[in-house]
Parts: sequence; C-alpha cells; structure tokens
Amino acid sequence: MKYLALFFSLIFSILNSSIGQTSQVLVSIGNTEITESQLEKALKAAPFATQFPSMDEKDQAYLRGDMLMRLVHSEALFQEAKQTDLEKDQNYIQEINQFKAGLLAQRYLNNLHNTIEIPDTYEQQLSSIRDVNAIQAARSVYIAKQFKQLKQNALTKLKQKYQLQIFLNDLEEPLSDNDILAKGDGFVIRYRDIQSADIKLENKTAIYKSLEDWLETLLFSLQAKNIGIKVDRQIQDYSQHLLSQKLLERLEKQWIPEEATLIDYFQRHPELGYIPERRQIGQIVVAEKKLAEELRSRILAGESLFKLAEQYSIDPYGKQHSGDMGWLKENTGSPEIEKNLKNLPDGQVSEIIETPKGYHLIMIVNRKPAEQKSFADIKDRVRRALINEKMKPYLEQLLAKHKIQWQISDR
Repeated sequence: MKYLALFFSLIFSILNSSIGQTSQVLVSIGNTEITESQLEKALKAAPFATQFPSMDEKDQAYLRGDMLMRLVHSEALFQEAKQTDLEKDQNYIQEINQFKAGLLAQRYLNNLHNTIEIPDTYEQQLSSIRDVNAIQAARSVYIAKQFKQLKQNALTKLKQKYQLQIFLNDLEEPLSDNDILAKGDGFVIRYRDIQSADIKLENKTAIYKSLEDWLETLLFSLQAKNIGIKVDRQIQDYSQHLLSQKLLERLEKQWIPEEATLIDYFQRHPELGYIPERRQIGQIVVAEKKLAEELRSRILAGESLFKLAEQYSIDPYGKQHSGDMGWLKENTGSPEIEKNLKNLPDGQVSEIIETPKGYHLIMIVNRKPAEQKSFADIKDRVRRALINEKMKPYLEQLLAKHKIQWQISDR
C-alpha cells in the first residue's frame, strides 16, 4: 500500500497548497473545491511534466482529465475516511503526535543552527587557504562542532526545566504497554509511546535508545511551541494523508484477508507472472521504398545499420541515437513490425517493413527470452493488481456517494 500512500501524500499537499487562491473551480466534492490552479500544480509535479509542453493537444487533454480525476478520487477518499472512526484509532493519534513533535523539533533545531556565526578570528585563520572548497569544508566542520555543543547544552537545560525522570532501569521485563518509562512536567512516556507498527522493541538496550531519541524530540518540540513555532498547515496535510492511508490499509485487509486470496488471484491471472521477451533493437526509417531497398543491400554487403541510420533515418529518436532504439518489450511496436520481429534471427536485417511512419529496416542486436515467474517471485505485483482491480469500483461508489458537481465550462 506504500505506493498509494505516497501518491495521496503528494495529492493532498497539492490540494491544500492552493487554498485561498483565486482560480476557476473545476469540480466540487462536498464542501471542497478543486480549482484550475490546483490542477496546474499537479501537472507540474507529475513525472511527465517535462514532456507535457511538447505533447499534442489530444495527449495534453487526456493527461489533464486523468490528473483531475485523480484529484477528485483523492478528495473523495479523504471525505470517506473522515466519516469513519479512524481518527479515534490510537495508532493514528500516535502517528500524528509523533509527526508533529518531530516537525516542531526539526524547526527548533534549524533555528538553533541558524544562530551559529563564524567569528572573525577564525575567518582570518582561513584567509591563508587558497582552495575555496577547503575553506568551505573548514567552515562546515566548525559549524557542525558548534551545533553539536549547542544542541547538547539545550537538551541538558530542557531536561532540568521539565524535571525529567527516567524509570526504565527500575522496570522488570517483559514490559507492558502501560509501563511508564519516563515523565516530566506536563508529559508521561509509556512503553507503547515508543513502539511502532513495524518494529517491536524487546530488549532494554533497544528500548533505552528509542526512549532517548523520543525524549530529545519531545523536549525540543515543547521548546519550539514555547517560542511560537507553528506547523498547523503541515499537520493538516499529513493528517489528511495519514487518515486516507489508514482507510486504504483497512480496505486492503478486507480485500486480502490472507495470502490464500493472493494465490487464488494469481491462479486466475497467470499472465501477471509473464515477463515478455525484450529485444535490443536497431532501426532505420526512411520515406521512400527505393531508398530502403538500397540501404538494405548496403547492410547485407557489410555496412553498419547504425551508421546508416545516423545519416538517413527520418525517425528523430533513431537518428539522434544512431539507430539504437534500446530495449523494447514484445508487442510494443506496430503490428507490421511485431509480425516481422517474431521470427527474425539476431543480427540479421529485416525485410522492408511498411508502416504509416515510413519504410523500416530493423535488426535485433540482442534479446532476453520471455519467462514465467512464480507467485513467490511476483507476490507484490499480484497484490497491486488485486488492489487496483478492487479500487476502481470502490472509487466509483465514492463518487456516487459524495456530492460531485462538475463546473467545467466549454472553452
């Protein structure tokens, strides 16, 4: 579920980042509006952003529509999560508190770091060094040493200020979730507070290290609040992301209660384990059949397809890369090309292949045979496929349940 969580984290950040900006509303979900400025920001953050301006209008329109639907689905998912009891879940509350404390502590330490100044006397010592990189490295070492000492001094003062007491050594193993490990003015740390869903601390050495880390974070976060550092917007973004992630985790447990569910799905969809043949392709594309015939004769006579492609190919990518098209999976080319590649021996130039793009001469430089993976090899792929299959109708139900109003005008 991590890949979905990462995606929704990005989307929620985009949805919240444009709050208050004046922009055309494209769609509303309940009381939330998705605007054109939010859509544009999402497009700029997408993996295809650099290629987007060079695409034709049809492809751009498709990607804009697809991204808008992703924004709609994300918001509908969040609103659905809000209607559950997930906000009362102790794991959810703990993760929010830990995230907030960590963010506040980091902001406080950044402020502390920014107070460090390099004295003139030290700068004078560095003036005799001619290497600029060496001077910068020396400054960095100086600041790091000063910061380490500042941080330790601040931590010592905060422990005294909050009258910190640690009880870990007085506790008997095994510890229970409610055992108090430490306390101070205004806070109590229990064993459950330093646990996580992924890692269970079972020996006192590991517990003590985790406790030290959490105490440091907690004390610095308290000091951050004392000096007025605010992280409300970041907490809002994260809480939306986390709430939706918890809903996705709950759905996954419903859809995949045990591994047998995945095994059964794989048995019904064995194509998930099929790894298609991959071929390293060389290619020339020309506009005239007569030229293609001439070039094929020259290749058969011993000339290099790749040198000829650099000179004659009308395919922009192929010409730029001297005919080397890289590794391509089977059935990713046009039907005419795939038909000829099927039985083409490695290292031999093909017959002339006509497609709407011109006349092609193709050579398979190397190939990796197709293979069938076992369930154990592609368990994660099977999981993703099953979740995607379940997710589509689920999102359709959400759109039907929540108030979706499109406000896109024809322009």
